[in-house]
Amino acid sequence: MMIITYNHARYIARALDSVLCQNVDFPLAIHVVDDCSTDGAQDIIRDYAARHPGVVKPFIAKKNIGLRVPPQRNFYRGLRTLDGDYMAILEGDDCWTSPDRLRTHVEFLEANPDFVACAHNVLKAFEDGSKPQLYIPGPVKEVHDINDLISLNSFFHASSLTFRNVFLGKVPRYFREPVSCDIFMNIAFAQFGKIHYTPDVWSLYQVHAGGLFSSMSKTKGWMWNIAGFVSFNRWLGYRYFPQFTETIYRYCDTLLVSGRAEDGLTPEKRHAYEGMRRRYRRLEKTYRWLDILAARWIPGRPARSAPAKLNLGCGRRKWRECINVDIRREVDPDMVVDLERTPWPWPNDYAEEVRLLHALEHLGAELKTFDAVMGELYRVCRPGARVLITAAHPRHDSFINDPSCVRLVSPEVLSRFDALTAAPPNHTAPTRPRKVDFEIVQRQAIMDEPYRSRVQSGQLSRDDAAELMKLSSNVCLEFQIELRVHKPSRTA
Repeated sequence: MMIITYNHARYIARALDSVLCQNVDFPLAIHVVDDCSTDGAQDIIRDYAARHPGVVKPFIAKKNIGLRVPPQRNFYRGLRTLDGDYMAILEGDDCWTSPDRLRTHVEFLEANPDFVACAHNVLKAFEDGSKPQLYIPGPVKEVHDINDLISLNSFFHASSLTFRNVFLGKVPRYFREPVSCDIFMNIAFAQFGKIHYTPDVWSLYQVHAGGLFSSMSKTKGWMWNIAGFVSFNRWLGYRYFPQFTETIYRYCDTLLVSGRAEDGLTPEKRHAYEGMRRRYRRLEKTYRWLDILAARWIPGRPARSAPAKLNLGCGRRKWRECINVDIRREVDPDMVVDLERTPWPWPNDYAEEVRLLHALEHLGAELKTFDAVMGELYRVCRPGARVLITAAHPRHDSFINDPSCVRLVSPEVLSRFDALTAAPPNHTAPTRPRKVDFEIVQRQAIMDEPYRSRVQSGQLSRDDAAELMKLSSNVCLEFQIELRVHKPSRTA
């Protein structure tokens, strides 16, 4: 394993002790790569090397290279010394907090050759005395791949990772470039396999003013990462082009909305990033259309973006995890699609989740069109897919006063598309569409104020509220309905 350090005399002994105390039954070498420290850290490193010969191996630079360029060259120099089957990395001011950390990771990698790394959670400790925080604050899935990392849905601190040493000393030169960083290290190794994550807090990340990245402003950090992702895309031979284009344009969005001029986002740079954002947005949209159309019309060619989440009729309500679809170009959706024109562009069994939030009531004034819309929704959904619908109540002013609301949407209306729901006794009711089967798994009528507060406070009983919703207007605001797609269709 490697400890990379510069002027960490206050912390380096803690880092070394946290590695030396690991409970392992395999040989362990600790390469301490020092960038010509001047605060006494070199003496501490040499002392540990003398007390642990053959285990602690110092690599001390004769002159500092991190003052002229970011410390990636020192990092690259250290990576080239690592010749074991597995490798882990610590910065000299960080440390591990569990003696079983390394053994647990190596055992997992030995048993799972399709994984390239293991990761865990980290505790951020602040030098100013602020309350410590978890590096990953919420629940995170267990298995991650390179797409998760490029899209920044996943990211792991260097101190938490143990890698299969796929480079074995033959480290690509782009690791020494100024924009190379922890993000790229995650991505570079994930080319070779998946990453396994556990929520165990097994290392400590020391945040202090002397840290290169922890002291960087958000604006400078965003600009740094945009430059990095442009370079990463090139270094990896554009093999992950669609993922990189989406991440770059979204990063530009964040920078243009929240970046500060006093932190370096000058008018000239803002103009340049606006152009970059438009360019990568066009590229991202073009690739998505080509991918979907190829899957739609080339037999046996799956869509690379599947399984997808579709946000249909998104308007300005967009989610990063979804493909946001609308008929209006001015809201800048991911795809411009007229949902009343069928067939839809997506291939069969494309979506694992579809959201129609205040969208379905605007589709299908004619029953034939509405049935075609529901038929296409069924076709593009995978078996078991979730369809989440929010629709205005037809006796609420939000429906009545909106001329674009053309279709009543309620649990009763959608039950026409459930293969196991009995047909209504009224002989004038429309026939059930064939080969479509949506099961209503959840339904909820959301009350408007003041009725909602009265029910919550007990002033109005739920039975009386239900009766009011049947008889009066503006009591129920909207329906929230969840459907499950059954393929093949069930039989009664």
